[in-house]
Amino acid sequence: MTEEDIKSHVEDIINALKEESKEEISREEIEKELEKFMEYGVPLAQAKQTLVKKYGGAAVLTSSMPSQRTLISDLKPNQSSVKILGHIIAINPKEISVRGENKTIFYGILGDETGTVPFTSWSALEVEKGDVVEVSNAYTREWQGTTQLNLGDRVRVEKTDKDRLPKAAFEPREIKVADLKSGLGRVDVTAKILEIDSRETNVNGETKKIFSGVIADETGKAQFTSWDDLKIKKDDVLRISGGYVKAWKGIPQLTFDSTATVKKLDAKKIEKKEFESKQMPIHVLLDKRGALDVDIHGAVIDIRAGSGFVKRCPECNRVLMNEECAVHGSVKGTPDLRVKIVIDDGTGAVGSSLNKELTEKLTGLNLEDAKKMSEEEVLDEMKNKLFAKNIRLKGNALSDEFGTSIVAKDAEFVDFDIAKEAEKLTSELGDLL
Repeated sequence: MTEEDIKSHVEDIINALKEESKEEISREEIEKELEKFMEYGVPLAQAKQTLVKKYGGAAVLTSSMPSQRTLISDLKPNQSSVKILGHIIAINPKEISVRGENKTIFYGILGDETGTVPFTSWSALEVEKGDVVEVSNAYTREWQGTTQLNLGDRVRVEKTDKDRLPKAAFEPREIKVADLKSGLGRVDVTAKILEIDSRETNVNGETKKIFSGVIADETGKAQFTSWDDLKIKKDDVLRISGGYVKAWKGIPQLTFDSTATVKKLDAKKIEKKEFESKQMPIHVLLDKRGALDVDIHGAVIDIRAGSGFVKRCPECNRVLMNEECAVHGSVKGTPDLRVKIVIDDGTGAVGSSLNKELTEKLTGLNLEDAKKMSEEEVLDEMKNKLFAKNIRLKGNALSDEFGTSIVAKDAEFVDFDIAKEAEKLTSELGDLL
């Protein structure tokens, strides 16, 4: 345990004491006693609780004592009394309505030497981007498959010296696009701009233009967002050093601003021919939780309920239930055709809902024919054409609380041995790791 860790635990003990006791207490004395407990192998939480009682504090449960510092890479959902030492990578206010009243909360990104974590604070924070802070009594929750740090009423956020964090917390590490995922920390990425667009948004009461699009290298594609006009354009090859990674429904998003170093490289460094989608084992996709432009092969092992002839809301495109939209109520539905499948490649299984065009392509059943058939007849026809057949899907993979699914842009029947293909792909992946 470092000297800074000891001082941090001493501070926890003093904060747990009654106000009248704090004035009489010697930090040096507590520090010596805590170190003695550590030498004799007394558990940290028990030692801290013992010293709180000795110096006049109220008895507290061990679980309620401020914990030892947790590294961001070790955070898991549903942890309480979390202590984090990190630096503020991004912070923004947001107006929400709580029980009919407007409330300002703050959200952002916190980073240490092991990675980053999104946070939400339900109270005002007197911190700015770049500040190094010690956060105590935070808790975690899961949001769209990722761990999020929540700063509630009991939290304590204090600015501290930058030197308390190792240099690794501030230095970007070089990484390929395919390996981008939420929580990596600051990264160094070389990629080509495939798509770019701009839009205006309100930040702290001011209108700001932000830029977003798609980047790629020879390993894959990802989304990006730039909060500054860096004069970048389509087909530019950039080395972006100091960006951080967020995720939207599992799809990684590289975010950067003026604090990052962005250098334009020779456009020939990355050729467009390198961007063809590559086949991916499903277990790898499930581990990633989301990705752009994936290529999945597998056998159809299930035709799920909800497949067949449906009607959609003309306003929001939701499927109607009993002629009603969950948002817009009773509406005149627009006829549509879809099939919801599960495919398995021997390494894992993933679901996909195919739109009318892809459903017609694979089943040979068109919308007009489906209108004349019963629900059972349509479903039977789909099962006959698809069940146990080998297919290939191309599209984007998204994740939510229900798992990972493919938003397919193309689908086709293929002829291959699933077991051999899965073994081959897993072997090739192992060689790369």
